[in-house]
Amino acid sequence: MSWTKRISIWIVVSLSLQCLGLFYIDHYFLATDSKAVSKKVVEDISAKVKDVDINIPANAKNILASYDAKYISYYDDEKLVIVNCSTGKTKNIKSEDGCNVSFATWVPGRNRMVFVEKESDDESSDLILYSYDVVKGEKVKTIKLDWGGTNPKVEDIQTSTLTGLIYVKVSNNANKSSIYRIDRNPDMSKIDTIPKLVGNIALIRHEDKLVYEGSVYNKIYVTGKSNAISVGDVDNLTLIGAADDDNIYLAQLKDNLISKVYYGKTSQDTSTWKTINLQTPCAKENLLLSTGGKIYQNDPLKGVIKDISSGTQTSYKGKFVQLYNKGVVSLVNNKISFVLFK
Repeated sequence: MSWTKRISIWIVVSLSLQCLGLFYIDHYFLATDSKAVSKKVVEDISAKVKDVDINIPANAKNILASYDAKYISYYDDEKLVIVNCSTGKTKNIKSEDGCNVSFATWVPGRNRMVFVEKESDDESSDLILYSYDVVKGEKVKTIKLDWGGTNPKVEDIQTSTLTGLIYVKVSNNANKSSIYRIDRNPDMSKIDTIPKLVGNIALIRHEDKLVYEGSVYNKIYVTGKSNAISVGDVDNLTLIGAADDDNIYLAQLKDNLISKVYYGKTSQDTSTWKTINLQTPCAKENLLLSTGGKIYQNDPLKGVIKDISSGTQTSYKGKFVQLYNKGVVSLVNNKISFVLFK
């Protein structure tokens, strides 16, 4: 046998033995007799009603609930307070030296807040945007808002967790509105609006589009377009909000009451939009839109919330505060009450 054949045979034998050894190590020596099984656990908060007493000071203002009502926030003597609804424990969010909270709101679908602090009570004082992660207890400065004008006042903040965009609406003594657009970087720009005085605003979640309402003539606009949104021959339209599916909801105002709601996407012809007729006209503040696109009508005198699509009614006690994803938050004798939807 030639030496080349011998070398070839030894190489094949050597490689075979190495492969057998690696197979044994992988499948037997390092193997485990147990199998890992993963199971997703979903907490059904709809089956629970909060049973912890949450007392709210009599002078508290701007009481708000997070999307799942795990947390409640309010202003107490110009200080932002957050309450853990599971434990009843409160936490004061410390403002920077010489600053007070000007406006705060919960981020949709997150236990996180965004808020603005005003540096002083001077008319020319600056506004600074912050975010606060309730779970981590982290307060992060986002950006300083310039161009606010004289005596700026924050009136609304719209956020989208999908695009990372934040829109802040600020008014001033000149009867003008300034709208700031802040992206993830964060970079800030000022939005040019057609009417100078803007009322309600709503951010479309999946796109960089802001829908806004002119305060004087009740015309509805969307950024990037110069013409107002028109629905048939309706003159006075008011903006109710936007849902997670990017449908926007507009309502017809007649004698300061709403009797009809129109909804659809800004990319669609409004002739294809759907219509909801209310059996009983109501004031705008009593018509509520959930992030899932459900319309609710609140009767504060009877203490009843009605799901317009199904007609189901949920009764609550005390003063209505807010809807959350599973029910109603109200205030009864300075205590927070939670009622699950029927």
